[in-house]
Amino acid sequence: MRVHVLLGNAFCFRYLKRTFGVLVALCALLVLLVIFAYNTRFAGHGPGPVPRGSPPKSQISCYFENRRRNSLRELDPAEVTENSIFFIETSCAHDDGIRLNLRQACAVESAASLNPNSKIFVLFVSGGFANNDSAIITALNAYGNIHLRHVDFTKYSYGTPAHGFVTSDAIFTSDWPVPHSSDLLRFLTLWKFGGTYLDLDMVLMKSLEGIKNFACAQSSSFIASSVLNFGTDDVGKMIANITVHDFVENYRGYEWAYNGPGVITRALQKVCNTDSIDIMDKVMCKGFTVYKPEAFCPISWNEWFLYFDENESENTMAKLKGSMGIHTWNYLSKYTDVIVGSKQPYGLVAVDYCSNIFALAESVF
Repeated sequence: MRVHVLLGNAFCFRYLKRTFGVLVALCALLVLLVIFAYNTRFAGHGPGPVPRGSPPKSQISCYFENRRRNSLRELDPAEVTENSIFFIETSCAHDDGIRLNLRQACAVESAASLNPNSKIFVLFVSGGFANNDSAIITALNAYGNIHLRHVDFTKYSYGTPAHGFVTSDAIFTSDWPVPHSSDLLRFLTLWKFGGTYLDLDMVLMKSLEGIKNFACAQSSSFIASSVLNFGTDDVGKMIANITVHDFVENYRGYEWAYNGPGVITRALQKVCNTDSIDIMDKVMCKGFTVYKPEAFCPISWNEWFLYFDENESENTMAKLKGSMGIHTWNYLSKYTDVIVGSKQPYGLVAVDYCSNIFALAESVF
């Protein structure tokens, strides 16, 4: 009898031990899944590009170089008006002079032509000089409201909540220092001046004059950081303040979208007192408008190729009808050609809204 009891106890012990081990493994797997889901919460914005092989500091070394004698004019706060529109170029690829490619210039021209009473500032962190031999720059300079300006990365943050972050060199820990610097500067610029920020792959199709305090959802889960307007009134200042503080306090250099779409999404979830982007309205959001994706992101990131597909051109153009602008998802689409004379939707939009720049394209835009 005693032997049976001992054998039974041993069997139970082995069974419980095995069961406990399985439970521990399942719990560990569950924890890993939760961590993965949390860390990728804002990756739904779209897949980030693979980090570049060069060290982060070398990618943004121009931010800390002395300005040249013939560098672009420094941005003067006194020249900024309340309804200004800002584009920001944070790469250091300007050793031979400040340049914009055709698609970037298209975005700038669309803003300038549709908003003639607004100053359009294209801000460069590189201290390069204006390339007077560039037909693209010459075409943009024909617009009296386009201004190319330099901003000093460190000095620009003086007297702002971001100064400690900038001087801490935290940006050097980023896997993507160039786009993350752009994320910071867009929120910081609107904190300083108010106005509108647009990505250099956002082509406007309607004027923004007369509207303020808005962003655009890019899905039911995320608000885009590619088009933002913060007014100089209380609600605009409140949201600007939340975004800058969120960026510097919650910065994650290892996540592509956490510091851009993630920042404005979290800010508006806080202001609107809801996690549901679909139900955000002007009353709930204290006077701030969250446009539906159709306004500026009518084609989602995972369907970016529709901007280049002639076979689907008619259907795609129908989707763009009524949109205020189109975000063309440059980090996914930049190596896909637009053939001049084709029926590709991107080209059709460019012909209408950045005609001078599009005319410079010989065969490929």
